[in-house]
Amino acid sequence: MNPVLARESRQRFRGRWSWLVITGWVIVVGLLTYLFFLAGRNINTDFFGVRGPLSGLNQAGKWVFEGMTLVLLTAVAFMVPGLTALSVVGERQSQTLHLLQITQVTPVGIVVGKLFSSIGYFLVLILAVIPLLGLPLAFGAIGLVDVLVVLAMLILVVAMQASVSIWVSSRARSNRGAVALSYVLAVAIFFGSFVLMGVEALAIRVDIEDDGRELVSTWLNPYVAVADVTAFPYDDLTGFFEGPDLPTPMDPLRLLVSLRQGDDLQEGATFGVKRIPGWTATTLTYGTIIALCLWRAARRVTAPRALPVRLRRARVPDASS
Repeated sequence: MNPVLARESRQRFRGRWSWLVITGWVIVVGLLTYLFFLAGRNINTDFFGVRGPLSGLNQAGKWVFEGMTLVLLTAVAFMVPGLTALSVVGERQSQTLHLLQITQVTPVGIVVGKLFSSIGYFLVLILAVIPLLGLPLAFGAIGLVDVLVVLAMLILVVAMQASVSIWVSSRARSNRGAVALSYVLAVAIFFGSFVLMGVEALAIRVDIEDDGRELVSTWLNPYVAVADVTAFPYDDLTGFFEGPDLPTPMDPLRLLVSLRQGDDLQEGATFGVKRIPGWTATTLTYGTIIALCLWRAARRVTAPRALPVRLRRARVPDASS
């Protein structure tokens, strides 16, 4: 086992307040799950051509599953930077980084240990609420594959955000600067990319009635990727406008996915635009970000090379002089 990962795990899970954090997390997520369940059963959908409240457990299960998926994604944006922003700069501030540098652990091993520690802690938080996330399975709203796919995408997003924060931490000179920049980048990735989508759509004049144009900015947004991987909106989103399909929390995100595909949502016709799926593009983009950030962070934590003998002799003052 990676020694850095072992040390970080002991520090995180043996802390005095770790049990309180996990307990509070489960309570908050449980309350949000109950609110999504009530919304799914009682939301009025007269605007969509359906009269009366949604009383079916199937629809309530969809609201719980999609709503909790969005909550977990948002939690990644606000929790992961706080967990990893001090991973390297904290070692430097406490003057323990040089102790890691002289051990047999390679620079890549140091940053990978920090990364797996952050992923492992967030996995514990996810596993703590798995019964709530899997509750829609009992309602018949989703399948086991849907839960596994969402978990895989969450792990990818956590790894990406943790890698970015580790890179920031390796370059930062103070704890406050590392935390601030990590949160700025997290907000830019998770929420600023929506603004970038709007700017790009206006710049290329996207029109749902033509063959559509690629929105490259959607590759960076994790919400759009999750909406893409959990459903196939290119084929069945027409009902969102016509009334048979009932609304769910991810419908606005699926509109972005369909806009990217160039579908004519009013007529239900597809113009045959064949592009790489959005979640695949996001996976490749995040994989590239993870590799680059870990590589740059490993270079920053590498121990300085020893000076050549002649340079060291030139720097040492002569005692006789």
